Amino acid sequence: MTEDVDNWEEDLEEDAVVANVLKNLNIQKQHHFSEVHSSTERVDSVALPCGHQMPADYVVAWFKYFLKQKKTEFSCPGFNDVQRKTCGAKLSYQDICRLIPLTDRQREFLEENLAALVAKRLFDFKACPGCQSHVERRDRSNLCVNCTICTANLKRTYYFCWNCRREWKGPANNAVRCGNNGCGQKARTLDPLKPCKPEIKREKLEAGEEIYPMIDKSPDRKRLALLINNVEFKHIDDRTGADQDELSMEMLLKGLGYTVVTLRDLTAQGMRAAMRDFARREEHDQSDSCFVVLMSHGDASGICGVFDSLSSDDEEDILPRDEIFNSLNTPNCAGLRDKPKIILIQACRGGEDGSADVQDSVPRHRRRKEHREKDFCCLMSCTPDTVSFRDKEKGTRFIQAIVEIFNEHACQDDIMELFRKVLKKFKETHRDQMPCIERTTLSNKVYLFPGL
Repeated sequence: MTEDVDNWEEDLEEDAVVANVLKNLNIQKQHHFSEVHSSTERVDSVALPCGHQMPADYVVAWFKYFLKQKKTEFSCPGFNDVQRKTCGAKLSYQDICRLIPLTDRQREFLEENLAALVAKRLFDFKACPGCQSHVERRDRSNLCVNCTICTANLKRTYYFCWNCRREWKGPANNAVRCGNNGCGQKARTLDPLKPCKPEIKREKLEAGEEIYPMIDKSPDRKRLALLINNVEFKHIDDRTGADQDELSMEMLLKGLGYTVVTLRDLTAQGMRAAMRDFARREEHDQSDSCFVVLMSHGDASGICGVFDSLSSDDEEDILPRDEIFNSLNTPNCAGLRDKPKIILIQACRGGEDGSADVQDSVPRHRRRKEHREKDFCCLMSCTPDTVSFRDKEKGTRFIQAIVEIFNEHACQDDIMELFRKVLKKFKETHRDQMPCIERTTLSNKVYLFPGL
């Protein structure tokens, strides 16, 4: 399933299973909203039934995140000050529709993905390897499944294996195994992240270096990472290729032991709310660090929200970089006090001309003294007043370089050495862009010890 759905009704006609689920769920296009709201009108905030007020784009982004986790209900990410934990009040898709005038594109994406999730729970169906149409398996004990479309097209009975999704080989009456090589064996996916060897970790800890305490891998460790990826914009070019950055960064962070909260297409107000709620998550109390990754257009004043405009007459939709640090500082994020907070920002900081690549830029209990901003390290994709570059297929140079360096060297190097290697890579291969280490206040070394 992709976000770019152009022929929603035609797709439903082709997939009777999904159409039936939509009907059963009573999910209908909310035409009454269009009578009041333009599809491009900006709706700043909504009041949820639990009482939390939050930006509409932030609510939609969270619902998309829950769908990505294969959940069909949304739970409020706001902080409950009385219970001192994340609210978690449940809302359905119908609740979201009543609260927010969704655009056609948002509605199509949410409904198609919701229907697919529900259909997988109600029915046993997969795409036929011959024609890619969805085929329901009525006998769940039988791996040999007939596709009527391929049978008609090929003018012979066509069976495929439910397990390996290849055309069936062997006797058709054998319901438990086909004759294809490797059927029944799970394909191994190689993790590009090199694990840290226990002896390397022991050597680092015994060497007398000042290292931030890192909790050993266990179910009790609750590492969190926030990834904000702005891809589709209302008034400026979309960030084509950013999907690849998102996938690469998610894989890296998950490999490093972080639960990744990925939020798409936020306004500055939405990013502000995301940072505020992330800072108050109770999981930080059982964590040793966090990652915050922001990927968007940007300029000298900050990071662009999806409503930013080329017109100087319109209200700016810009998140100043200071607000990222302020949200995670000592008074605002108690759970991460004295713990390293690693911030990666992929966004331009100016509008200078670049090369053939696409530019990510916009043309314009006990009280004691603690410093407000400490234990941060931040790597930005470029120096002040310059641009970052993005390939429409591969993604940004910055994110791809970070993923490559971390995968290869995080098993033995500390975070500042990893940053240095990223800078060195740019010096050797991309002389028109140079990442920049800024506002770094680490007092000790940070080792990620992947796998341990």
